[in-house]
Amino acid sequence: MVGFDKPHQCFLFYNMKTIVIFLYILLGLAACLPQVPKYPFQNPESLNQDAQKLSDDLEAYIKLWYQGKASDVIPENLLPKGYETDRYKNIRLVKYENIDPKQQWVTRPAHEIDFNKLYGAFPDPHCTYLLSPVIYAPFGAKLHIEGDFPYCRFFNIQVSPPFDPHEYRYAKWSGKGEVGIVDSDIIPKAGNVNPFLPNGNRLAKNRAYKVVYEMAIGNPSKLDPSHRLPYRGKGDIRYGSAIQVQGPWGLDTKSGHGRGIWDFGDVWVRYYAIDKDKFPSGGVDLPKMYFELKSGEKFFVIADFEGLIKQSETTMSNRVIGNNDPASYNGHTTGWDKQFGIFLQISTGGSKALYKEKEADKQYIRNLDLGVNGRGENQPPPASYEPHATGCNYTGYLTTGTSIKKGKVFVLTGKLPTFPDTRNGAKTLEKAQCRYWSITSYDADFPFVKIAGLENTSVMDDEIVLDKDRNYIIVYSRPEDRPQNATKENGVTWVNWGQTGTQVFTLRWISVSPEWIFELTPNEINLPWAKSTWSGTQYNKTLVGENKQGFLKEYHPIKHYLKKESFEKLGNRLSPDMIPAWTSKEGD
Repeated sequence: MVGFDKPHQCFLFYNMKTIVIFLYILLGLAACLPQVPKYPFQNPESLNQDAQKLSDDLEAYIKLWYQGKASDVIPENLLPKGYETDRYKNIRLVKYENIDPKQQWVTRPAHEIDFNKLYGAFPDPHCTYLLSPVIYAPFGAKLHIEGDFPYCRFFNIQVSPPFDPHEYRYAKWSGKGEVGIVDSDIIPKAGNVNPFLPNGNRLAKNRAYKVVYEMAIGNPSKLDPSHRLPYRGKGDIRYGSAIQVQGPWGLDTKSGHGRGIWDFGDVWVRYYAIDKDKFPSGGVDLPKMYFELKSGEKFFVIADFEGLIKQSETTMSNRVIGNNDPASYNGHTTGWDKQFGIFLQISTGGSKALYKEKEADKQYIRNLDLGVNGRGENQPPPASYEPHATGCNYTGYLTTGTSIKKGKVFVLTGKLPTFPDTRNGAKTLEKAQCRYWSITSYDADFPFVKIAGLENTSVMDDEIVLDKDRNYIIVYSRPEDRPQNATKENGVTWVNWGQTGTQVFTLRWISVSPEWIFELTPNEINLPWAKSTWSGTQYNKTLVGENKQGFLKEYHPIKHYLKKESFEKLGNRLSPDMIPAWTSKEGD
């Protein structure tokens, strides 16, 4: 059904309708801001009991079906009330011998950005994403994932976390993060090797693996030591859940979808920086998954994904919109913000856009995140950890934004950490300061655009021109405003900004401790929630929030803004110290 045979079979990472509704409210009158839900929204023990009842009823039905005494189509009363019925239909059971991986996954392959066909949902186009959006099984069942290690720089698997009624996972995109296993920790099958071990054989032909997750109730970090900092552990077993609770917005028809509080689980797989001769599939077939009950029955639950695919395959052209200098909240003094949740980041952006930046406004954002998601800097782990729904657990996300007026250019300067340079078929995965580094920008004018998170630009580590000290100059502009000296020969990476004036940046810095990390890595140990994100109770903007070197020192991307002519006057053979500081809204 779905696989790499279709070049852009893809999916929406988040419920875009919900995001659009939320942002319309948030960007409206202050009196219309969403009401903060109480926390917890229901008694946790009662939620545990309800989840167990759903699990028990499902298990009893699976056993009847396995004996030929029930239909393969799961009755509606046994499905989690709250799942998105427009996206997932004909939900049914299949036995192990009849499982086809193409029926289990929807994919978004890595791709070149095409301004005539841009995809939404905040992707990094240098990554191939696999999503199994409907996993459903009782507690105690074990999920087996079998495949071949892909030919890429970074690979991981993440499964929706164990059922814990203290933290919520709303509409599959907001709230509690998945439990991950990183490539280096995955155990290969007998007679095979793991090509992601430090200095191991990346090009080994015998590269099969198997990963097992047990479906469970309990605090994810207590059940699974690997779901604690630094998210490493032996690869024999992890814990997850195919039954999830969506929290109060599952019942709220004004701010939320109101369909119900229950949902399926899901599985995410990421292939970053795929070898060029294996692009975009990573040179491997789709993994195969199956559940096994304690009593031995092997099965999987599949669904028709046509509703999801129809929504997600909608693309847009680069929008000709916006011709302004940056707003004050994206101006010459503003640096970056560390992301501890997509919902929290969207709320933060909306608050700034309303110029609501007082301590009471930040308190409201914190309370809203706690009420909707059960997350916050003072929550018990993992609700206070950096990993969040649909984010990669090994990525430090930094965000900022800008506008570019016609006739001007936006410039980033800094130093790039070392990384394993693998895309041309390197034989080994060498240790370095990080695994992967990229900056991607997105159309910032949602919700006033039908596709949220519309990609516009992206540049990754090995595409960036560096000097002998690993310093870079990245110049963004409309094609007609490209400075004549913005060339590789002059030490410049030029990026086509397109015609969308205002965009937001996400910097992805992937680290795997201890082999691919160093003392300035922007992880939650070095940049804790309370201090490094705008709404934190101890927010310290000198860490990464200013447009000058802070914690990251020379690795902090400095923003510059100036006229095209001013950049051209800098001459040739440029170095970062030649780019003038940004000292006013207008630049120059």
